[in-house]
Amino acid sequence: MEKFKKVLLTAIICAIVFLIISFWIFEYEWSILPYLLLTGCFMAWVQAETAVYKFLDKLLIGSLLFGFLAMILIFLKRYMMSHLVYDSPLPLAELWDKDTLMMAAVFSLVSFLGGLLGVVLKGFYALYKNKLGILVVFVGPLAVLSASLAVYKIKIGGTIMSAQHGWPYPFWIHQIKDVLDNFTIDEWIFSPGSLYHYIIFDYLFYLLIFVLFYFLVKSVNARLRMKKINITIALFSFLVFMVLIFISFLSIKKSYISRQIAWAGECRENSDCAIVANRSPFSCAIVVNKANADRILNLVNSFPSTGELQCSGREKAVCLENKCWVSIEQTPEDINDVLWQRIKQSIKNCEVGSTMQTHSLEVTAVLKTGEVIKAFEPKIDDIFEITDKVKDKCGEIRTATE
Repeated sequence: MEKFKKVLLTAIICAIVFLIISFWIFEYEWSILPYLLLTGCFMAWVQAETAVYKFLDKLLIGSLLFGFLAMILIFLKRYMMSHLVYDSPLPLAELWDKDTLMMAAVFSLVSFLGGLLGVVLKGFYALYKNKLGILVVFVGPLAVLSASLAVYKIKIGGTIMSAQHGWPYPFWIHQIKDVLDNFTIDEWIFSPGSLYHYIIFDYLFYLLIFVLFYFLVKSVNARLRMKKINITIALFSFLVFMVLIFISFLSIKKSYISRQIAWAGECRENSDCAIVANRSPFSCAIVVNKANADRILNLVNSFPSTGELQCSGREKAVCLENKCWVSIEQTPEDINDVLWQRIKQSIKNCEVGSTMQTHSLEVTAVLKTGEVIKAFEPKIDDIFEITDKVKDKCGEIRTATE
């Protein structure tokens, strides 16, 4: 058991860190992959083995622990608040849901593959550690250049896709005045030309950053009398940091904008609210307080949208409980159908704590968050049939009848 200690501890720490950053990295699903691979690398690097086959058993156990522990922690994050506040039972049966188990298996598999990559990198370090630092200086910019492809349709200097926006603007422009109209005109001192030229510019730009970082570490080491900084490890850590910045950029930006939209919706009356935009991936009707409309619209427009979302065209902004919401003009039958479908879906998702029906077919469902939903069921006792079907999955749901 002693030989597994470091790997298991690393897996637990990585699962906790993964839980914390899951607020952002789940926005774009593919952006979680580098974090999973890096977790596997850490589990390989903490091992003191010298033969490849000796890594595998510990790496396999650590990957399985990380994958399933990460999913359990994320699950608990979703339901713990309702449990603490409303004393609602946790729907633990969802932990064994097919989709949850599949995601945990994917986490484990990708982290295991990352561990194999970590073994390879550790082997290279053991063989070429005196030369590997210089190699990272020249190869690292290529990796960062590739990672910058994750940032698209947004002007960020140093990314290939920013060629569309004139990067490295404004470093190589100067202003001239039109002789006739006396207008100020921006003119390129040197025109980069094709995307091929931008790739060269970006590589040289990152190369300069890595060279400066290399000499910075050497300068710090020259001032240290005792323990020196390992230049190769420092350069590799810097490389990983820069790659993660680019890959996570859009995920973090989307999360930030979504939170700003949520916080910008405080109101007192309906006239305070307004629909400011229809943008994917946010909403077909982004509604905020009018005082924040321009700021939110600028934020939304700064994100690379994939177009507009399909809406009914009957949306309007309303103020409910001091919060701006989107309301759709519907008939009473439409509203009841929506509420009834929501009750059924909430029961299937194990989100309902109790239900009650009356002889008039009115059903009241109390969610574990404390929210109350009322709707009329199609026929008497339909609600009981629905709750009985999910008993094995969600446990006993308190039911009552008039």
